[in-house]
Amino acid sequence: MRCSKCNTDNTEGAKFCVECGTPFSPRCLKCGAESVAQAKFCGECGAAFSAAVSAPVAETSQVQPGEASGERRHLTVLFSDLVGSTEISAHLDPEEFRELVADYHRAATEAVTRFGGYVAKYLGDGILAYFGWPEAHDNDAERAGRAGLAIVEAVRELNRRAAVNRPKLSVRVGIDSGTVVVGKGGGSESEVFGDTANIASRVQSAADPDTVVVTPTVNRLVSGLFVVEERGAHQLKGLAEPVDLYRIVRLSSVRNRLAASIVRGLTPFVGRDDETQLLCSRWERASEGEGQVLLIVGEPGIGKSRLVRQFRKQLVSKPHLWIECAGSPYFQNTPFYPIAEMLQLNFARRADDSDATKLSELERALELAGLKLAEAVPLIATMLNLPVGEKYSPLDALPGATTQTADDNPRRLAVRRGAVGRDGGRRSALVRRV
Repeated sequence: MRCSKCNTDNTEGAKFCVECGTPFSPRCLKCGAESVAQAKFCGECGAAFSAAVSAPVAETSQVQPGEASGERRHLTVLFSDLVGSTEISAHLDPEEFRELVADYHRAATEAVTRFGGYVAKYLGDGILAYFGWPEAHDNDAERAGRAGLAIVEAVRELNRRAAVNRPKLSVRVGIDSGTVVVGKGGGSESEVFGDTANIASRVQSAADPDTVVVTPTVNRLVSGLFVVEERGAHQLKGLAEPVDLYRIVRLSSVRNRLAASIVRGLTPFVGRDDETQLLCSRWERASEGEGQVLLIVGEPGIGKSRLVRQFRKQLVSKPHLWIECAGSPYFQNTPFYPIAEMLQLNFARRADDSDATKLSELERALELAGLKLAEAVPLIATMLNLPVGEKYSPLDALPGATTQTADDNPRRLAVRRGAVGRDGGRRSALVRRV
C-alpha cells in the first residue's frame, strides 16, 4: 500500500504510513466516522477533510468593524422609580399590581416622549430614559428636567383618579448628564456604555419621594431655567467622592436660555439701531393712546429676543405694565398654555403645595382682582390642572362663550393685579409680548 503523501510503500492492512504518519482511512473530526483514503468529504456528515473542523458552538451575532467602535456623544439620562413598590406588591394581588405598574409606566412614558426623550428600558417598576439619543437636541438637559417634573405630576394625577382602596404612589427621579459611547455589544440592540446611567440610578435612590434630583453637571446646563434647591453632598454607591445634589422644584420665571444667561453676563449689544428706533417710535404712539402691534421675524439665533430685551431696558424709567406670554413646542396640544403658564408664575405656586392650598390662593387672588369666583374659579382652575371638587359647579355655557370667558378672565386678572402699583398710583401703558 503506497502512501499518497510521501510515496512510501507500506504493508497491506496498515492504517497509518510508517514514514509520515498519514492515516490511510481518515477519520472525520466532526462525527468520528471512517472514510476511504481518497475521500475529500465525510460520507457520514459531509464535513470536509481538507480543513479543520471546530467543535459545534451556539450561533452568535457578529459585530461589524464599524459597529464595534460605537458612537461617542453627550447624553442626559433620567431614571425614575416607584417608592415602596415591594411593600405595595405585598398587599395587592399580582394582577392588580401589574395594572398599577402599567398605569405608572404609561404616564411616565407619555411625559418622557412629550419632551423628546426615548424610553430605553423598563426595569421592573423603574424607567430608564435617554435625552440626546437617538435624536439629539441643543437643550436635552432642560427637556429631561421638564420630563422629571411631568412624571411627578403624572403620578399625582394617577393618585387623584385612583379608587379609594388603591395604594397611593410616590416616585423618585434622578438625572445625570455626561459623555457616553452608544453602540452594539454582544446583542443586536444598541447599548449605552459609560457611568452616566449608573449615576442617574444612584441619584434617584438618594432623592426624597415625589422629587426630581440632579447632579452638578445637569444643574449647570439648566442654570436659571428651574427653581433649584441645594441638597448637599451625598456619598453615592460606587463613587469614591461625594456628589453635590440639587432638587428641581419647578420651572422658573425665565422662558428662554437668553434670560437664563443674564446671570452669567451677556456680550455688549451692538447695532440694530434702526430696529430699536422703530420700537421706540411705536412705544411713543402707544403712550399717547394709539394702540400698536409689532411682529419681529428672523432666523433662529439672529437676536430677536435680545432686541426685545434691549427695548425693555429702555422702558425701565417709564410707567408701564409688561405682560409676557410664550408658546412652547412641548405644549402644542395644550389649550391656553401661555396664559396658564403666566398665571402659575404670577401666583408663584410651589409644586409640593396641597391642592387645597393652591385653590385657596387662587380664590384669594381672584377676589382681590374683583372677579366673580363662581365664574372665574372653574375656568382658571381647569387651565392650572387644579381640582375644585364639589365646591364649584361647572359653567353651563356654549363652547364659544366658555372660550371667550376663559381668555378674558386671566387677562383682566393680570391687568388688575399689575396695573396698580404698591403706592396706589396707576401705571400708564400696557405692553404685551406674546
